[in-house]
Amino acid sequence: MRLYGSPLGLAVVVTTAMVVASFAQETPPPRKLDLPVPIGHEVKGLRVPVRTNEGKMDLQFDIDVATRLDAQNVQMRTASIQTFNQQTSQPEVKIDLKNAVMNLETSVIRSNEPIVITRNDFRLTGDGLEFNSKTRQGRVMGNVRMLIYNRGELDQKSPKRESGTDAP
Repeated sequence: MRLYGSPLGLAVVVTTAMVVASFAQETPPPRKLDLPVPIGHEVKGLRVPVRTNEGKMDLQFDIDVATRLDAQNVQMRTASIQTFNQQTSQPEVKIDLKNAVMNLETSVIRSNEPIVITRNDFRLTGDGLEFNSKTRQGRVMGNVRMLIYNRGELDQKSPKRESGTDAP
């Protein structure tokens, strides 16, 4: 049974191509962050808003001094990265960096200097950071300290233990 030469075979190939094309249109590739800094130059006072494909604010970079090291890497001195909640579009987490390097291909930011991460209910500090700005996941390294605000609210939200299961 040969389908390629028949009208049925052509219909199968065309339908498959249309399905593949429709999937490609439904999930556009994520935008690549491109900072307007020429290689070997530094730019002072740089603010870069990053929006989702729907036009909502995703991140905002405020960089005092940005230096393009090569085609993929940008050094950021005294930088602040503000993330935004995707449902409410309100500011969510702020990351303060003294000195960091961002790889524009991978969207990973690395710093080996003290960092501060704040949100309305906590403050996290550490000696270094690795943060993926696409996935919003990262890790804080060395001498990590976290201060949680409004702990009473957390205690009220946690499930009550039965009196017989509490440790002395």
